[in-house]
Amino acid sequence: MLPFSYLIEEVKNKTLFFFLALLVLYFALHLFHLTSLPVFADESIYIRWSQLIIDDFNRYLFYPMNDGKTPLLMWLMLPFLKLITDQLFAARLLAVLVGGVSVSMIFLIMRKIKEKKAAHLAMFLAIISPFTFFYNRMALTDGLLFANLIISYYFALLIIRNKKIWPILPFAFFFLLSIMSKTPALLFMPVFYLAIFFEEKLNLKLIINKSIKISVGLLLAGLAFYSFRIIPLFSQLFAVGGNFLQPRSVILSTEIFTIFWQNSQFFYEQLIYYLGPVILLLALPLSAKTRRKQVVLFLSGLIFIFPLALLGRIIYPRYILPSSLFFIASATISLQNFNKKIFKYLFLLLIILPSILFISTSYFKVDQLQLSRVDREQFLESWASGHGIKESVSYIQELAETQRVAVATEGYFGTLPDGILLNLHNQNVENIYVEGIGQPVREIPAEFWQKARDFDNKLLIVNSHRLEMKLPEADLLKSFCRPNGAPCLEIWEIKEENFK
Repeated sequence: MLPFSYLIEEVKNKTLFFFLALLVLYFALHLFHLTSLPVFADESIYIRWSQLIIDDFNRYLFYPMNDGKTPLLMWLMLPFLKLITDQLFAARLLAVLVGGVSVSMIFLIMRKIKEKKAAHLAMFLAIISPFTFFYNRMALTDGLLFANLIISYYFALLIIRNKKIWPILPFAFFFLLSIMSKTPALLFMPVFYLAIFFEEKLNLKLIINKSIKISVGLLLAGLAFYSFRIIPLFSQLFAVGGNFLQPRSVILSTEIFTIFWQNSQFFYEQLIYYLGPVILLLALPLSAKTRRKQVVLFLSGLIFIFPLALLGRIIYPRYILPSSLFFIASATISLQNFNKKIFKYLFLLLIILPSILFISTSYFKVDQLQLSRVDREQFLESWASGHGIKESVSYIQELAETQRVAVATEGYFGTLPDGILLNLHNQNVENIYVEGIGQPVREIPAEFWQKARDFDNKLLIVNSHRLEMKLPEADLLKSFCRPNGAPCLEIWEIKEENFK
């Protein structure tokens, strides 16, 4: 008979082995063809802000606050952008590393709520789920918010499970990082208190004690965040961020009920689309054996979504990414509860097959990627999609080898001109000048002609549906069309004499 201590060690080794194997799978799946999807508007903005910080640290360190964004993601990008030439790959590499933290924390959270047998499976589903897979490969603030909220949640569980007070400090620290990732982290606060109900032997004294400890952690994080008020741009965080919320006049009217219903339908459709009906069905607390845990998990997902549905004026699927933790965790518990393995494997198959299709399409046929309607428009079809950006930069650089090139682009920031500029950072740009001229493009400003006077070649880069002036067809040099008959990114040669 093997010694008992040896058996324990074997179990630990096996647990660690499968955890590391899943982590290898995660990085293999997420790093492959990482830049197959062209740069997205928000990615181009964040990368460009980071490049400005690199160029002038003192001036631009807190510049993202000017647009209502907390700057943690941009700060974390700095070493990646400095060390890696391909700026989009560098930024998305950071996103993949952050996502690796997220899926690892899901494993630890499952063990902390005493679902050790389901921990590996929950981690696996988080790796392959279209929702988490897609956004863990995008250089967006939502993935970083997800990671820091999950870590905060883990330390909240430590506060609840532990009589000592030390977990309060890391809980406060990572919740501060959550806010510095994206201010909607504040909507997650009620979820921490709900986690108290994982405890089986509940009583009023325990609820009060744990609530006080969580409140202390949240207060510390809030005070640390508020200390940034000394920065002049701090007030912009909520002034600009308020554009995404319903105005007070709407909130106080009966119209808010219609808005809440419509937003709730939207988020439900996104969850069905990205997590799949099987995971959402399994996430329901149907098993008497684990009902308490699953009720807590399922309600946690809904509680996070509730204020977004109630107050959201501009909403996107990625805003509810943190809720996927709870639905995946609850669904995994249901899978683990099946006595007959045939049902477990059947449901797993129904989850895995669509995920494999989604992942393979994102590698090899990204223009056909099955995104929800609103995401398909954003990432593939609208001006926010970076189709043609890389090709345009290559064309500009090719021309600049033998002549001086001045480029006017649609817009002032975003996909254009930031998508162009981010690819020219730290490159030889002696012969290149790029300037955004706004949108729609009805004329070429006199200021551009003046600055471009001594340049040999003058170009206009614009989306076809935002070009509202007549140009000679012979002057269209390049056209890069988006999928599904969406507008094309066009490069035009422009001559000042044609505008007089």
